[in-house]
Amino acid sequence: MQRLLANATHVLLDFDGPICSIFAGLPAPKVAAALRDYISPLGIALPRHIEYETDPLELLRYAASAGPMVAETVEAGLRGLELQAALRATPTPHADAAIHQFHTSGCQLAVVSNNSDAAIRLYLDQRGLSDYFATVSARTLFQDPALLKPHSHLITEAIKRLDADPSRCILIGDSVTDIQAAIKAGVPSIGYANRPDKEYLLAEAGAHAIIDDMAQLIP
Repeated sequence: MQRLLANATHVLLDFDGPICSIFAGLPAPKVAAALRDYISPLGIALPRHIEYETDPLELLRYAASAGPMVAETVEAGLRGLELQAALRATPTPHADAAIHQFHTSGCQLAVVSNNSDAAIRLYLDQRGLSDYFATVSARTLFQDPALLKPHSHLITEAIKRLDADPSRCILIGDSVTDIQAAIKAGVPSIGYANRPDKEYLLAEAGAHAIIDDMAQLIP
């Protein structure tokens, strides 16, 4: 892993997981339930799997397939709820220190996330971290959910903004979709296994290295 880090000129960090737990204070299942409540007045019969879905982003993906009115309602609702969640998010242990270390070493940093850009910027501002990041490549208003990870779009957009060589970048993410997106973009990746069950999943997905503590990124 140290060889990967030594080669990197640009570090791309997923948001929810490596930087913070965005839904720590406003749990994701509650957010998903609220999104269903927003859909209810529209008279849409939800598929059974969506009635029990606990991942807000899966609700967003469903909404995109259910027509413009549903998509706009859910996107606006989710962005508002993510802003509330960002105010109550819990910092990932040692994440701030790792960010400081990368910045001090001369690496350029970017956030690459399926969460809304507004919520990410709010969190970074309140933590005093905004100046450490050259760009935030994240979900924008009414963006096609098909372009979210595991699609490579957000990563390639960050690379373009940074004018970076993909082979000299490294992505740090805690989900299989992070690793899949990195592979598609030609970017080496480090999997952050913040739960014991993730180590195998991230390795199987193709992560070049696995950590279980962000402190492992600090020399």
